[in-house]
Amino acid sequence: MLTLRLQQAGYALPWLFGCVIFTAQATTLDQTLAAAEQYSAEISANHHQVNALNNMADSAMQLPDPKLKVGIENFPVSGANAHRFTRSDMTMQRVGIMQDYVSSTKRERKSDAIRAEARKAEANQDVIRSGLQREASLAWFELALGQHAQDAVERLLSDTQRQLGMQKAGVASGSNSASSVLALQLTVNEMKNQLDNAKRDVAVARSRLKQLTGVDITRVSGDFPVITRLPASQSALIDAIKQHPEIIQAAREADAAKAKSAQSAVAAIPDVGVEVYYGKRADGLEDMGGVMLTVDLPLFKSQRQDKDYAADLSRTYEANDQLTLLTRAHQATLDALIAQYQAAKSIYDRQANEVIPLQRSRLKLLDAEYRTGSSGLAENLDARRALLNSEIEQINAQKALAASWAAIRYLIPQDTKLLPQDTKQ
Repeated sequence: MLTLRLQQAGYALPWLFGCVIFTAQATTLDQTLAAAEQYSAEISANHHQVNALNNMADSAMQLPDPKLKVGIENFPVSGANAHRFTRSDMTMQRVGIMQDYVSSTKRERKSDAIRAEARKAEANQDVIRSGLQREASLAWFELALGQHAQDAVERLLSDTQRQLGMQKAGVASGSNSASSVLALQLTVNEMKNQLDNAKRDVAVARSRLKQLTGVDITRVSGDFPVITRLPASQSALIDAIKQHPEIIQAAREADAAKAKSAQSAVAAIPDVGVEVYYGKRADGLEDMGGVMLTVDLPLFKSQRQDKDYAADLSRTYEANDQLTLLTRAHQATLDALIAQYQAAKSIYDRQANEVIPLQRSRLKLLDAEYRTGSSGLAENLDARRALLNSEIEQINAQKALAASWAAIRYLIPQDTKLLPQDTKQ
């Protein structure tokens, strides 16, 4: 028994070890996207939907099942032979088998229509993947930048708290006023509020990542993508609109409508049924056999099948027009996303290259003046608050830039491995 349990544990350990390793390493953007796709129930449901439609298409190529027909003909219900099976010469116990023959053309068209639906459903997988990659990348960016904001606040808060100790010591010695300590405490509390907000953002990002990946991702790792330039040139992005998964799905929908109209175009081909039967009559009378043939008669084709074909043809034209409208809408959406990205990049560049260096220079200068006594504590605290607010604003601008970048990059689903140009900045 012990040996069996050890063997079972041995089979389970590699799987468990693999899960632990994956959980521990699923912190880069690449691994996060892979985990999200693997965890997605929507993608799994899409696979099952495609498999179901392909199986239906295979089944549509087959003839209907044969039918067994058993019964009694000319059973007397009145007269001297009423309710008797063997008295009347007309009564016959009958058994037969019937097979309906559907035109191979009709079966092929029906199968083609179902396979077109399967291709449309399969195209929806890329729609799901692109949306999932956008959501997962945004959550990853939120966690990465939230951690950066938390680190920045903690660093400045720690430095300010050291100043608080020095101020309290100065009050005790009589060199500083009590009001300076109160002002410094208010600044510390304000920074603690900023720290709580940063911790909240980190917790929300972790929760979102766990929802998307099923993995507890506490910190991000790996190279941060280059978000300070577009994922591709603007002309390349415009050319790639035709490869957008929603465009492809709309094209598949138009193909499905076309296949449906091709199916209805041959709906008037009659189905044929063939029955072979054997009939047993009363003793002394001959048994009977026979062959029956049934054929559909589309006598009112212009009022039925032609109407259905015209309706399906109109749906084909509608689907083509919807594809045109969707292509134009995606062109406008891409233009708007690029405009948003460029505006976000301008704000981020200004914060990173102008505002933050100026705020740090100002604080450094005021620190030096404060140590020499040429400036007061109020100016120093104001500079610290301004620097912290500017750093928070820079991170917020970076979040907006990352969101615009992700919305553009994952318009089309990407492989989980980052491209060579997306290495660390």
